[in-house]
Amino acid sequence: MDFYKKLTFSILAFIFCFAVMIKLVEPVIERQISNLFADKKLSKKLMRELINSTEDFTPEKKELYKNLIKKIYLKWIPLLDEARNEAKEELTK
Repeated sequence: MDFYKKLTFSILAFIFCFAVMIKLVEPVIERQISNLFADKKLSKKLMRELINSTEDFTPEKKELYKNLIKKIYLKWIPLLDEARNEAKEELTK
């Protein structure tokens, strides 16, 4: 019977320590998650500013956006081709 009392006490102590550890770590995790979502407000502001800047489309802005799109396309097209080839290989299997 002593074995079962010790086992029960050990299990209860483990559960208590686990609960205490969760309560100690919870504020840290909550702060990290809230920091992730805090950046989302910034991205909404940037998106709004980008939309507002495209309403007045001067030739200089047109050239700037064209160059930006071209640079992005040049960096992403190899990755897109590679993903397309891998998808074709998976479909043929």
